[in-house]
Order: sequence, then structure tokens, then C-alpha cells
Amino acid sequence: MPHKSLKPCSYPGCPNLTTGGRCPLHRRPDTRPTATERGYDAEWRRLRARHLRDNPYCVMCERMGKLEKAVDVDHIIPHKGDDALRLDPANLQSLCKWHHRSKTARERQRQ
Repeated sequence: MPHKSLKPCSYPGCPNLTTGGRCPLHRRPDTRPTATERGYDAEWRRLRARHLRDNPYCVMCERMGKLEKAVDVDHIIPHKGDDALRLDPANLQSLCKWHHRSKTARERQRQ
């Protein structure tokens, strides 16, 4: 079976060849905890599925008079590891991808 041809590392000025993206020397270490380690375990996935089934539309779009299917379940108040907030159905809202990204970006700017 033929292998993919090697390409230059995408890091500016690096002459190393790699199968794609950056070479091992310039790859960023993956230090972010897994989803499960961040609190998104089986219990969360069940709660999320139930919430989307019961609330299938984006709450922000509904406020603007639009009907957009929600794909994300957002914590109204970020849980930051607090199980009481993480699994509280009253702390959840359904959002479309666009509204979830904008809310998350605003929260990160405040920090």
C-alpha cells in the first residue's frame, strides 16, 4: 500500500518533512483534559440528550423570532467543576452553534 508523500512542516521556516501539519518538533502538546475529565461524562451526556429532546430549538434565536435547531446544551452559569451546577437542569439552555460560540467567546473575554 503506498504511503502519503511527505510535505514540509507548516511551521514558518521549518525545513522538516511530515505527513501533514506540523512536524513533531513544532506540534503543540495536547495538555487539555479530556471531555470526561472536564465533567462531561455519561451522566452529562444523558442529561444533555434529554434536554435537547425536550428543548430542540435555540433559545436565543427564539427570542429574535427565528426557529433554529439547537445543537449545543449550554450552562447558563458556568459550572467550573461544581456538580450541583453541572447537572442542574435549571442551569441549562439549548443553543445553536453560532449563539453558543458567541456566548463562550464573550465569557472568555471577561476572564
